[in-house]
Amino acid sequence: MAEEKLFEGQIKKYFHSVGIYPAGFPSDRMKVEMVGWYTKIWGGGFQKSGIPDLICCVNGVMLAVEVKASNGRPSELQKLNINRINTSGGIGVFLYPEGFDEFKNLVKGVIDCGIHIPALIALKNANASSKCVIFKE
Repeated sequence: MAEEKLFEGQIKKYFHSVGIYPAGFPSDRMKVEMVGWYTKIWGGGFQKSGIPDLICCVNGVMLAVEVKASNGRPSELQKLNINRINTSGGIGVFLYPEGFDEFKNLVKGVIDCGIHIPALIALKNANASSKCVIFKE
């Protein structure tokens, strides 16, 4: 468990370096322009089991990361949820320390991808109303 927590800290540090910040992070402390948002999911009595550790939205793409230590094994429920995220068009990964560089390449590709953005913006604008509020600062 300790190895997993240390690795999760490395992931969060990387996220901050590329502009992916946690829920509630103060804007004045952002050193890189924000391109994404994430939240840490804590297991326990009030949380559904098998949800990935980090839920992110990066450049309009849903990204879910189940953090694993080198010797970690995913549960059947974790496998089911990651599969469903991928089937739904998001990106779900089991991330081991040995795959961190590949993951960074994946995130960079998501950040650099601009193909879907104009269509998503048009869709949001077309479907926003006083009863379906899309809040922007």
